[in-house]
Amino acid sequence: MTSRLLRSIALSATATAALALGLAGCSAQPAGSDAATGDAAGETIRMGTQPWLGYGQWYVAEDQGFFADRGVDVALSSFNADADVNAALAANRLDMANVGAQAALQFIEQGLDVSIVLMLDSATEADAILAGDGISDVTDLAGKKVAFERGATSEILLAEALDEAGLSFDDVSVVEASADKVAPMLLAGRVDAGVTYEPYVSEALGAGKGISAVATAGEFPGLITDVLVVRNEVLDERPDEVREVLASWDDAVSYTEANTDEARAIIAAGVGSDVSDLETAFDGVHYYSLAENRDLLTGSYATETLPALVSVAERIGLLSETVDAKTAVRAEFLGK
Repeated sequence: MTSRLLRSIALSATATAALALGLAGCSAQPAGSDAATGDAAGETIRMGTQPWLGYGQWYVAEDQGFFADRGVDVALSSFNADADVNAALAANRLDMANVGAQAALQFIEQGLDVSIVLMLDSATEADAILAGDGISDVTDLAGKKVAFERGATSEILLAEALDEAGLSFDDVSVVEASADKVAPMLLAGRVDAGVTYEPYVSEALGAGKGISAVATAGEFPGLITDVLVVRNEVLDERPDEVREVLASWDDAVSYTEANTDEARAIIAAGVGSDVSDLETAFDGVHYYSLAENRDLLTGSYATETLPALVSVAERIGLLSETVDAKTAVRAEFLGK
């Protein structure tokens, strides 16, 4: 089974519409998001993120003043759904965004002028298929109501797990819901199972309602990896600032390695959860340093992983045209 690296995997209708508007130069702002406003050529760098542990080093960088230390002003704007951050980037309301690799490739296919500049994280236990009583294995999902976010990694994780169990989406009753809504629906008994990621996984497992994980991303190595994409106009016009933003990430990774408890508390607060509820979840996330990026982003990631991802995306209909994986990456901002 082919490994693939992604969090967001498809633009929803909302995001696609915003993409079309963004490419046409429209400045319309999608409802429901809280992205910072401002001119893309201004001093503030507008970064889109989500309440996901994998993006946590940005919270550390902000809390510890690493952005300021490196002379960059970064405004973090959080969104609850993949489609919302995708739409904000497409509508030119963000300069850079934390997304799944597949979303980055789709942006490029659709004509959005962005590049991958940093590998952020990979997950194992932090993404999971959750289920209530009576469901102990993926095969038990046949005929059950399963909630997940269309166009997100949750869809791919479920597809992989169902395929391995000899099932498909035709064998389950699909209930569409964003990642933050899955756990409440499962706990309320409105669905039999659901797919989501941290901190929502820990919240559901710790609710005392008999919820368990029947499959995790750890069973599919390499499935979940996130990247930072940046508008090429920002890369061309403000390269030094981009380098300092990436260096701030590296500062945060180093800080986390030396001050793990303190960093985890910062990240937990950033994603809106209690650190005690995320102890095992943190162990299921790996943060990539700049040194690792210099090795992987210019090596096997660009030459093997992304091309494999393009092939899979084409096969399942997420990409309609081939994207040159090598040209999707710009690694000159990683330093030496």
